[in-house]
Amino acid sequence: MFSKNEFQQLSFNDFVLNMPEYLKKILEDSWAYPFQQVIFPAIDEDRFEVLYSDKPSRPNSPVNVIIGALILKEIFGLSDAELLASIYFDDRFQYALCLTSEEKPPVSINTFSNFRKRVYAYEKETGRDLIKEEVESLSELIAQTLEIDNEKVRVDSFMVASSCKNLSRIELVYTVNANLIKKLNQLDNAAIPESCLSYLDKGHKNETIYKTRDKESESKLDFLLKQSQILYRAALESKSKISKTEEFELLKRMLGEQTDHDDFDDLDPDDIEAKDAKKLDSDILQNPSDPDATYRFKYSANIGYTANVVEVFDGDNSIIKNYDFKENIYSDQKFSADTINNLAKETSLDNPLKMIVDGAYFTIDLAKKAVAKGIELIPGQLTGRKQSKSKMSYGTTFNLNEDNLVTSCINGEEPFYSNYDSEKDVCTAKFSKKVCAACSLKKECRIQFQKKANTARFEKDRYLRDIYRNRMKTDEFIELTNQRAGVEGLPSVFRRFYNVDSMPVRGKLRSKLYFGFKVLASNVKKLFKSPGIVTG
Repeated sequence: MFSKNEFQQLSFNDFVLNMPEYLKKILEDSWAYPFQQVIFPAIDEDRFEVLYSDKPSRPNSPVNVIIGALILKEIFGLSDAELLASIYFDDRFQYALCLTSEEKPPVSINTFSNFRKRVYAYEKETGRDLIKEEVESLSELIAQTLEIDNEKVRVDSFMVASSCKNLSRIELVYTVNANLIKKLNQLDNAAIPESCLSYLDKGHKNETIYKTRDKESESKLDFLLKQSQILYRAALESKSKISKTEEFELLKRMLGEQTDHDDFDDLDPDDIEAKDAKKLDSDILQNPSDPDATYRFKYSANIGYTANVVEVFDGDNSIIKNYDFKENIYSDQKFSADTINNLAKETSLDNPLKMIVDGAYFTIDLAKKAVAKGIELIPGQLTGRKQSKSKMSYGTTFNLNEDNLVTSCINGEEPFYSNYDSEKDVCTAKFSKKVCAACSLKKECRIQFQKKANTARFEKDRYLRDIYRNRMKTDEFIELTNQRAGVEGLPSVFRRFYNVDSMPVRGKLRSKLYFGFKVLASNVKKLFKSPGIVTG
């Protein structure tokens, strides 16, 4: 049953009230005071009411204590057991969490894991991420407290490695087979095919994968996939509920990804053959212990996920405003589109928000959508074909009006014909040959010299890209893009201080939950480091 934790009423036995003044001063000068004054009272307990029964039962542990404790866990790099010990034995933790008048802290060793399980199950069922909502709400409060305006954001993404082992194809198929056999052994051991009983023998894995030589007629991989098909049919014929288990679903998925077959119900095992490795997709199952993890090569091989962070900043102050967490094959352009849509809820066409990004986040189409939503996309560099050094750009040479018609060239000469093909997104203009012949810039001009008239023809996207390239050379643009450097240090921070590549969970939703608390910990530490935010 959900019970809201009303703010603590100090008892006569409260240890802070009975503390010597010099010790109170030390406590109020520590990190615990801004946490208690700013963060703890802002935690929205009502948000988490949906996790608990509405029927009369034992009250829940205070949600604000749990959330606050999990933030401190990430700030100080603690395990759950170490966090619990700190709450019981460290006065600063009790002070930060408003527990100084409690006879005993209202948390136990299972409090935190049970809470995470509830949050995970709720998101899995509804798609609503309660932790992300709370992180972004508290981060907005911190930004306001630090007086960071909302005029500029910088965006970056970085890989987050899964803690699962990188398996070869043979190891993967073997592991999936072995997992299903173990499940069959629990539910219906009589259904295990005789040819697969040896999986239960000690040392079978090493013997099969590393010691047994390939047969002349087939490779180890083909042999193991045939066993997978045998197991698939055995599971379907079993009277148990094995076909409803995750182990069976992963076997079915693996067979579909590792072979060229779609239907396995009536397929003869002898017809199974491994798919060519070059045809394997990056989103195939990498390890059954982390089914959500995907493969990507970016500077080096990575199995896991990608985190995207949006940092609002002003001078030396910065806060991660919001974030996202996807499979590592999710592109920066998709993150860019998502970020534009999220930021559009709080932007104005009269005062566009500047969104400073890496070139991988930028396309002309995204820039157009951003402008329509009150956001100016500022790329540090542009991908694709570079401008010619011997020719002027289209963006420099020609002027367009609101209807995308060429109105004049760089010398102010007007075309006698101008047209815009909206389907092909192509602009066309024709100029007098006599006028062009007398132009001092004709060698650098993009015009095409033809018999009857000189013609300019170019895609509107290329024209806009040229405009961006020209703007990128201005002092104002360079100053803005230089400010993106701050967000580029975040991957190192999250790896070194928050061990983002060594999270003790697997799967996208669970990993995202842990990542959210790491984001909030990073933001709260900014509050600790800023002097004069609150005074004792």
